[in-house]
Amino acid sequence: MKRSLHLAPAVALLMAFWFLSVLHGSINPLFESSDEFWHIGMAIHLARGGDLPVQQPGVKTPWRQEGSQPPLYYMLLARLTRALGLPLEDYDLIYRPNPHVVPGDASQISNRNQTLHGPWEDPPWRGALFTLHLWRMISAMIAMVGVAATIAWIRLAFPMRPAWALGAGLLMALNPMFLFISASINNDVLVNALAAIALYWMFRIWRVGLRPLEMIALGITLGAAALAKLSGLLLWPLAGLMLTVRLLRDGPPGPRYLRLLIPFTIAILLCGWWFWRNWALYGDPTGLSVMLAIVGRRSASLTDLIPGMGRLPAVLLGGLRGDERGDAGGIYSVLDAFTIASAIGFLGFLWRSMRGNAPRWPWLVALGYKGLVFLGVLRWTSMTMASQGRLMFTALGPIALILWVGWEAWASRLRIPALCMAVRALPPVFLGTLALLAPPLWIAPAYRPLPLPSAEEIASLSVRTDAVFGGKIQLLGLRAGAEVVRPGQTLDLVLYFEALAPTDRPWSLFVHLLDELDIILTQHDGYPFQGLNSTQGLHPSQQWKEHVRLRIPRAAVAPTPLALAIGFYDLQTGQRFPIDSDGRGQRSGDHLRVIIGRLEPVPSEVPNPLDARFGGVIELSGYQISPRRARPGEAVRLVLYWRSLRRVAEDYTVFTHILQPPDILWGQHDKPPTPPTSRWEPGKIYVETYTLTLKPETPPGFYEVEVGLYDPETGQRLRREDGEDRVLLSRIQVLP
Repeated sequence: MKRSLHLAPAVALLMAFWFLSVLHGSINPLFESSDEFWHIGMAIHLARGGDLPVQQPGVKTPWRQEGSQPPLYYMLLARLTRALGLPLEDYDLIYRPNPHVVPGDASQISNRNQTLHGPWEDPPWRGALFTLHLWRMISAMIAMVGVAATIAWIRLAFPMRPAWALGAGLLMALNPMFLFISASINNDVLVNALAAIALYWMFRIWRVGLRPLEMIALGITLGAAALAKLSGLLLWPLAGLMLTVRLLRDGPPGPRYLRLLIPFTIAILLCGWWFWRNWALYGDPTGLSVMLAIVGRRSASLTDLIPGMGRLPAVLLGGLRGDERGDAGGIYSVLDAFTIASAIGFLGFLWRSMRGNAPRWPWLVALGYKGLVFLGVLRWTSMTMASQGRLMFTALGPIALILWVGWEAWASRLRIPALCMAVRALPPVFLGTLALLAPPLWIAPAYRPLPLPSAEEIASLSVRTDAVFGGKIQLLGLRAGAEVVRPGQTLDLVLYFEALAPTDRPWSLFVHLLDELDIILTQHDGYPFQGLNSTQGLHPSQQWKEHVRLRIPRAAVAPTPLALAIGFYDLQTGQRFPIDSDGRGQRSGDHLRVIIGRLEPVPSEVPNPLDARFGGVIELSGYQISPRRARPGEAVRLVLYWRSLRRVAEDYTVFTHILQPPDILWGQHDKPPTPPTSRWEPGKIYVETYTLTLKPETPPGFYEVEVGLYDPETGQRLRREDGEDRVLLSRIQVLP
């Protein structure tokens, strides 16, 4: 009876986790979790009888870099699908990629979605929809096992503190980001659970000794973890160290050393074939070389990684969206404050414990594993753009334990028992509330189109038109958020449309913001309904509105009048819809041009002010460029205003390029400043002039003007705070 009462809170916690994870999985549309469409593509390939893919950089596949991942998670889903005869025949009908997606940007109000969404996704789910949602539920079950294993290993490690296991389990199970990931289709779910199970067997072996049953179970878990994701290999050195110490603790090891081979022999037998296959195919047992070639490689220093690492605590603890796009800055601040307070409380607790007789080895294991995972994430992030808190979830159990113990250390200082209990309950109550509210408040609205416009709303439009595109779509009018804007600001527009007839293919809306020379300052491209649907899904007489947010570059030249160019085009062919009538706008055959306001300069001592900082030592403060229209063979004059932020030891050279992206140069002028940068006085403005002559064969079009600094001895460019090694100024136009 006592044991059942003791288990009741843990069982209730697991049931709550199951409910919340299923809630997240049912409200978050398919394909919208981190890289979920590629994880799905890999599992479906295997479920349809395909072999493990041979990765080839540059070849487009439905699984992209996930084909380089260890395959256990995908193999489990595929085997289950084939065994149960689950349907996948209509998968290609429900997977409709959004070609204009802009993922991971919290300021975006459209094109957040990876794929198109519509009524076909509503329950009851049938066909492939049913199978994919079942896969999500299986992922949630695997994650629930991981939560249970975390509670179990913490109870083994600290048998005199059972409340720690439940408290850490609460922080883990109610974490909105962990719930979001657990209710999606990705291999993180399996390796996270296996890491918790491996820690359980390690602590059990520490308690009972190197018994065969526990050693075999640990070996199976280590092999499965390595076959689930490469981060599972981080468990191996921890297990080896822990087993060795446990062996030595029992006295002279003698022949007992051979027992250490049991778990690792089993693990190698389970997963060794995968690493041998990689070695045979790619000359790399991990397969990371080809994976990085596919996903994109970078070489980042520690200073480059620090800004991204600063986002990890709050995102790790309670990210509200799978790609950190939630508009919830205040909530993240609360989570940051809790993380800092708990870390300080834990350090105080650890100091007191180390001075006493409390057992130290459980903390060495928890902190050691957390450190190993962090170093692994740091290494991975230095090689590719992947700074996401979810990558630390293999160590979420130790992290949750540390945070709970740190918070409890503060709460235990309170003399009033009721107040102490209330303070202890604050983090799980706060996280649980977020976990419950995140699906309806943050996830669902991100994939919900704007409300349909009313007749009164359309009648009160500031700009009305009757532009008809290809006889299919009519632009009724638009409303601009402001008539006067400045560089660096955003311009919000609402465009009102009506469908006149269905289209035979998807057409993309384009909205270009033009200056007085008709140079495109910024633009928006996307499908209708904020990118959620296709023009093929429109019905005659259907009205809708598009909220368009245009970010004006800080480097835009001002003052200038602003105009919009609006139209539709076929993304595959580049063909544009012709305009049948143009209303109050100016007709230009394939787009509508409407004057909407002015761009005014930012008040400053230099023209076109910027704050582009290179290496934290030199700032490009402003610039002038003329002319902004030129012909081949003509020169463009560029005046740059530099400011030294502090003393510079090196003499850098400035490069100025007229660039056709990504890397074709049609004009260039590189030269060191006068005086050299090593003699610049901090705070003083230095003015330098550059002449960029266009090559005689330069084709007509719009070109970028890029500027930066480099060390002439090494060729190494000086990087900005955002990791870029250049700044793009105003575009120029080359005339025929």
